[in-house]
Amino acid sequence: MQLELPLREASDLERDLAALAGTRVRLLITDNARTVMSVAPDRAAGGVRVRLHHMFLDAGAEVVRAVAAWVKRPRSRVGAPVINAYIRENRHRMRPRSRRAVTLHARGAHVDLQRLFDEVNAEYFGGTITAGITWGRRANGARRRQRTIRFGSYTVEDNLVRIHPALDRPFVPEHFVRYIVFHEMLHAHLGIEESETGRRRIHTREFVRIERAYPGYAKARAWESNAENIRKLLKP
Repeated sequence: MQLELPLREASDLERDLAALAGTRVRLLITDNARTVMSVAPDRAAGGVRVRLHHMFLDAGAEVVRAVAAWVKRPRSRVGAPVINAYIRENRHRMRPRSRRAVTLHARGAHVDLQRLFDEVNAEYFGGTITAGITWGRRANGARRRQRTIRFGSYTVEDNLVRIHPALDRPFVPEHFVRYIVFHEMLHAHLGIEESETGRRRIHTREFVRIERAYPGYAKARAWESNAENIRKLLKP
């Protein structure tokens, strides 16, 4: 087995970034599985605190210049193509994300999520979605009344769709729950894009285009836009 050794020390990269960015840099090399780059003000020492995945220890001069431009102006897109290409080429060096053991509860009091999932999977995704699906946890004990509600979520790390248990009520039409299931399965289908800083892009143009073509989209959004329906959902 041949070890893959870095071409430069972290201190050398730190020095190069500081010189190119024109500011003091405190560099921390990480092995993060998700966020490969981050920058924040270093209030203690002045300058900035930069966290980079260890893949950047092997980066060439062009990539280092692009990272330095990002350190100087994190919202600038000047070096983004170079950085994104480098991350794609070295993604194999990122450790796999561990998955938590999750107990699935798909059959609710009124809605069987697994049935909806299987039907949507067959009709719109050719049976290719491998994610699990479950009702989220119900809150225990007294709590403040909610002001907002998140109907569902898709977690990449667990490959899991969760649906808010408030939707498992007699007054919620099945077509609306089916739409929410479709929405979250679409995330699983398209994947979650990440920028060079690790920030997730969830509702891309492609996502919106496909979602709006869903036959039940208008009907589901009309039900959601009814204030009385939301008021009932927010009740404990």
